Amino acid sequence: MNRSLRLIVLPLMLLSAGLAHAAPTLTPYDARYTTKAMGLNMTLRRSLKATDGHYTLRNKGEVLVASLEEIAHFTLDDGQIRGEDFTYKLRGLISRTREVKFDPEAGVIKSLKKKRWTEHPWSPEVLDRLSQQEQLRLALMEAEQPPETLRFAVIDGPRISTRTLKLVGEEVLDTEAGKLNTVRYRKVDDREGDDDEGDEARSSEIWLATDHDYLMVLTRHFEKGTKVEIKLVNAAIDGELINPEGPPL
Repeated sequence: MNRSLRLIVLPLMLLSAGLAHAAPTLTPYDARYTTKAMGLNMTLRRSLKATDGHYTLRNKGEVLVASLEEIAHFTLDDGQIRGEDFTYKLRGLISRTREVKFDPEAGVIKSLKKKRWTEHPWSPEVLDRLSQQEQLRLALMEAEQPPETLRFAVIDGPRISTRTLKLVGEEVLDTEAGKLNTVRYRKVDDREGDDDEGDEARSSEIWLATDHDYLMVLTRHFEKGTKVEIKLVNAAIDGELINPEGPPL
């Protein structure tokens, strides 16, 4: 290649490298939410930690004699979550345990629900119900505009179901962490699956902060005429508070 041609080609190669697609990544965060359980206010604490390419997502809350803890371990592969394991524990007047174990080497996914293990063929797209929320964030970070429809394969006990989210629009929410620009999605699945109570949720919606890596700001569920909300109080992404003057974590 002569010198004149190199002067043309090399800058183009550098430009192409700079424009190459980079898969989104997840930044560690700590967040505090509030909800109600047994008629009392409950604080939920959610955290995402990363160590050597392995992520730990934890959701924990307690009130009186009841406690809830969910933990998901996973890695990332070009913007796609690869599950390792998931555990859900509810303790109180009613106790429940759920587990999911992903084993790509054996080609299986094992799932525990209602004290019964089931086994399913492994697929890289299948998610547990907690890490699915992080996959939603990744999908939004990767898109130029919020997609009209998002679908995720989620395992819960004996079923792997498709969860479909439809875009409702964009809204500014007035939260304890300040005014936040959000995108709103509505879940449109016919059923959640074989849930513990055997009842169908009437509706389920989620709001995510567009300026903060689509962190969950609000979820709202209606079931049997009862509204359940989980609201953001404040959060720190990579150690920096969304609202330094807001409530503490």
